[in-house]
Amino acid sequence: MKKNYRLVIMAMLCLPHIVSAQCIIPPPPPPACTGTESLVLSDETLNDGVTKWFYGATTTFNSLTLKGGTLIVCGDLTVDRFYLESGTIYVRPGARFVVGSGIGEGIIVRGNTAIYNYGTCEILRNLSLESGASSASNPNIVINATPTSVFRMPSQYLVINDPYSWFVNNGEAEFWGTIQETLSVPGAICLGDGSTTNMAVLINKVNNGYTVPTGSACLRVRQYSQFYGALTAQSGLRACLGSGHATDMGCAPWGCTPNNWGAATLLTDCTSCGSFAVLEIKIFDEHISALRDGRNEIRWRSENASVGGRFRILRSTDETAFTAIDSITVTATNSSHFTYIDKAPAAGKNFYMIQYTHPEQGHVANSKTLKIHTDYSTSILVYPVPFNDQFTIQYNPDLMPDQILLTDIAGRNVRILWYKLPQAGQIRVQVLDALKGDLYLIHVKTPQSVISKTLFRN
Repeated sequence: MKKNYRLVIMAMLCLPHIVSAQCIIPPPPPPACTGTESLVLSDETLNDGVTKWFYGATTTFNSLTLKGGTLIVCGDLTVDRFYLESGTIYVRPGARFVVGSGIGEGIIVRGNTAIYNYGTCEILRNLSLESGASSASNPNIVINATPTSVFRMPSQYLVINDPYSWFVNNGEAEFWGTIQETLSVPGAICLGDGSTTNMAVLINKVNNGYTVPTGSACLRVRQYSQFYGALTAQSGLRACLGSGHATDMGCAPWGCTPNNWGAATLLTDCTSCGSFAVLEIKIFDEHISALRDGRNEIRWRSENASVGGRFRILRSTDETAFTAIDSITVTATNSSHFTYIDKAPAAGKNFYMIQYTHPEQGHVANSKTLKIHTDYSTSILVYPVPFNDQFTIQYNPDLMPDQILLTDIAGRNVRILWYKLPQAGQIRVQVLDALKGDLYLIHVKTPQSVISKTLFRN
């Protein structure tokens, strides 16, 4: 029955709308401890189909092996030498389960493994969630289940290197470091509303490796970070960076993107997640629309923006590498409603983010990411149609053409002379070659795009 429940969870996990709504779905409730169940013994092996309970006085086992079986921890149990090939572990509320360092080597699981922690779980060895026997129906999942749950690996690394592996934190989690390798998937580390995750080292090699589906969650990184893609697309992730934190800059020639926290709200020189209590700025009602002349209009509202604070408008063409294109400083008369027009967006996909920086404390907050497709074909008007020996091009003054070319349908160039009219945003084109009445193409090259229009000569 328990295995069937996990199959349902992972089948639903494969649906994108389930993942985006919350961190997977709620984990299965822990089995009860009545004191009458079969007790697990030291040096025992729990094979597939075998379920054992631990309850009673605080105890340390010499060893324990899981080969597909299920362990339910109802008391305070430490296993010095713990072998985990596959299986399911439940740590009940109020219980404590410790994986000791007796073996020394890390734990590597390759599928059909789940840890559901409702109490306290401490692992004193590295834990790697790897490929092998894993699949949508046989995943590796670790869920710190409730706001009071504690999951600790204070001197160890959690490594995710498998498309069917997830870590979910709904309570308090601590690591020496987390590493999301390239085989991991976006959102493989999912942080629930109100959760805190603390570490010295963060290495992210997956675009949007972290997700905060609802509310906000705090991620504290004390020493070092490395990115090969944006950390998150959710502004609900609050990244608290210690005063000694540094990001890897030397890996840029190999494709890394230093300090790529994505949409996370960022706080530097941060001592604890409690520091976010002073960050009161709110960015909301973000909206983007395309204007008829090829420009993009971005609008947003804010609360508690300080006078002198700055909103930077960031733009990207791949939702990963954002560049500041302009900024707006908050004034006493302009602190709640803002509008910005990008006069020369890139052709095709454009992603925007609004980033606020406090004028004194240096706190940084990001909006959600806005997406729009820019089509420059509507930004240029050519008239009259049909034409005789000249026509006019009307264009966005911020998209001054570099070159104008007239061709026949076969692609042969036609010699032209063009010059600007007195008013900005218009060019009159004079055709010097003798043309027969036929279809022609006008090609207008701007720094952003090449726009072609069909013309007809009388």
